[in-house]
Amino acid sequence: MARRAGRGGRLAGLRSALRVAGAQLRLSVLAALEYRVGFWSDGVLGVLWSLIGVVPLLVAIDHRPEVAGWSAWELMVLTGCFMAVSGIFGAFLQPALLASMEHVRRGTLDYLLLRPANALGLCLAADFSPWRLTELVVGLGLVAYSLVELGVRPAAGDLLRAAAAFGAGIVALYALGILALAASFRALQLQNLTYLFEALLDFARWPASVFGGLLRALFTFVVPFAVMTTLPAEGLLDRLEAGALGGALATALVLLALASLAWGRALRGYTSASS
Repeated sequence: MARRAGRGGRLAGLRSALRVAGAQLRLSVLAALEYRVGFWSDGVLGVLWSLIGVVPLLVAIDHRPEVAGWSAWELMVLTGCFMAVSGIFGAFLQPALLASMEHVRRGTLDYLLLRPANALGLCLAADFSPWRLTELVVGLGLVAYSLVELGVRPAAGDLLRAAAAFGAGIVALYALGILALAASFRALQLQNLTYLFEALLDFARWPASVFGGLLRALFTFVVPFAVMTTLPAEGLLDRLEAGALGGALATALVLLALASLAWGRALRGYTSASS
């Protein structure tokens, strides 16, 4: 009975957190829609900016038919995965981190901490840039179109492995964001770290096999940006090895555990402006 009650409590807590996050996201959407011209222009600019990022790839393909064993349309699958990750980062994680770090800087995080909901969940839903979701949609469209051009129809197992790899990459991305947020409690200048993440994320538009030595280890196990896009693309192309997927899942779980510990320690040492 106690075990069932515990499970019921966790499910109720999860439902409550999801409702709060949904309310936060709705408020952000309504705020963005106050200026509809700006909303749609930002969306169009976001897509154009992402497509412009394909130009270096096209230049490389023009000089070499393959890049690290990837053909042109296989690289387009990878680029679509990159755009999807970039869209999620820009729509959900980056604006939430910036808003939460601003609360820390001003000492107004109390407004979130005193609410009857999970503090970390509130911080990760503190803000939302809906127009960046256009990158996610365009990225998924590019993946589908590229697979058609390749004549590849992923089997159910391939889709499952690709989804697992993509999910592990997003979990790792959020874990890195939580680590940055926790660090900002002691060093407010780390607010700029979110822009560093965005710059480093550009490395994920290239296959992980392009990098060697320390860089490959860095982008695989420490800041697994390359894995966030390379492994899902390999899964869709039926070339993802079980060992690589297992390593990605383990890396995501380790980063998530470290992030949870860092967040708890940062929260215990937080002093508000009114303290």
